[in-house]
Amino acid sequence: MQRRSAHIAGELEQEILAGKLPPGERLPSEEKFCERFGVSRTVIREAIQQLRGRGLLRTLKGSGTYIADPSLESLGNAVESYSALVEDSDFLELIDFRILIETECARLAAKNAGEQVIRELNRNLESMEKLREAKDKFSKADIAFHLAIARGSGNGIYSILLGALEKRCIAYAQANRGDGDWSSPVITGHREILDAIEAGLPDKAAEAMRRHLLSSRRHFVDLEQGAR
Repeated sequence: MQRRSAHIAGELEQEILAGKLPPGERLPSEEKFCERFGVSRTVIREAIQQLRGRGLLRTLKGSGTYIADPSLESLGNAVESYSALVEDSDFLELIDFRILIETECARLAAKNAGEQVIRELNRNLESMEKLREAKDKFSKADIAFHLAIARGSGNGIYSILLGALEKRCIAYAQANRGDGDWSSPVITGHREILDAIEAGLPDKAAEAMRRHLLSSRRHFVDLEQGAR
């Protein structure tokens, strides 16, 4: 049944992406889909749930299910769903995605971030200094620092995408911080990024972010190899 619902979801997704089912249009009834695909309502409901999880459908209580309008919120929901479901063995792909996006975020933030974002970054860094012994709170301040840079980039898509990865990144950080002095290298990396952004040095900010995230990547790879 799961394979059948996935096939139906894939077929409907292609129709949505091709414009055959345009944004804002109400989805045909479950009965019509049952007749079209020759399956039960349960299979159709599973397919619809999959499409909703991908951000392609939205349900209005008492009204029905509609093709979602293109929005950054839909994009964020889809990425968040993916990041929550991805296997730990594939987490490296999310880290590589962050390296790609956040390097450019830092570069743009050095050009575009205003005083409000700079103040927020300094507050985040001060919080990290105070929370060295509290891994959960430290991780939240860490992610907040990165999200502030994304907002400071001036690119709304970057901000939405990184926000969608927030929960998974916090969970990973909380579970995998070392027992030694793990906080000092993290804080040093953040300080280098912030200094470059404050100084308005795009290339230096990008390189500092890249070094910082590559360190996280190496830590993840070491954990994976140690688990084998």
